[in-house]
Amino acid sequence: MQLSDQAKKYLLEAAKWANFIAIVGFIAIGLLVIMSFSIGTIMASLPEGSLGGLSPKFFSFFYLIAAGIYFIPVFFLFQFGQKIKQAFAEDDHNLLTFGLKKLRSHYKFIGILCIIFIVFYFLMILLGAFGALAMA
Repeated sequence: MQLSDQAKKYLLEAAKWANFIAIVGFIAIGLLVIMSFSIGTIMASLPEGSLGGLSPKFFSFFYLIAAGIYFIPVFFLFQFGQKIKQAFAEDDHNLLTFGLKKLRSHYKFIGILCIIFIVFYFLMILLGAFGALAMA
């Protein structure tokens, strides 16, 4: 299978947008990490009991975990953009394949994350319904 000039153009444009989105994602991850270090201090200054019994360190840990999870698909997206641009610059079929593999990894990770969140929300709805029934 060969790529038409139009297909190459579309892939190269997608790679440029992927790089832009990945850079914005890396900036957001940096902000999450910075926030993870300051949120504990901010939460510790709140009145006793306002956090519902949660430790301020929990929020710091939560932000670090969120940054770590967010890093994976952003890194895959960045690799896709870089490898696709490099593949066209060097006319290298292997780099094109590697770039497309990273795009697949990006979407696979996002898909699995969506499934996890759907199951989590479903369980929360069930727990809420059982809690409401128990209170009635």
